[in-house]
Amino acid sequence: MIRIVSDQSIPEPEIVITEVTDPVEIAKSQALFARARLNSDWLQSHWKDLLPQARGKFVAVAGQETHIADTPQDAWTWAAAAHPEDDGAMVQYVPDSDGPRIYAHRG
Repeated sequence: MIRIVSDQSIPEPEIVITEVTDPVEIAKSQALFARARLNSDWLQSHWKDLLPQARGKFVAVAGQETHIADTPQDAWTWAAAAHPEDDGAMVQYVPDSDGPRIYAHRG
């Protein structure tokens, strides 16, 4: 149960949706997603090389190269230093167990 103990009301979040029609901005966005997809696809094809040593750690992928780090900050720092040109870098946490995960909501 969540209990609010303040007299102040919580403001509703503001969501703004904008349609981007500028071809230059669209091309930039598409190029960024393409670079991110390269890193994601590379990671998917190299999991066998990373496991089990990556369990419980963070994996950074930039320039189709990986780095295993203890913290997300260390992973992002490596990505920025090793491949500053790759704005499609990614960091992912690797769970420490390979067992089943249960996702549930109790309310």
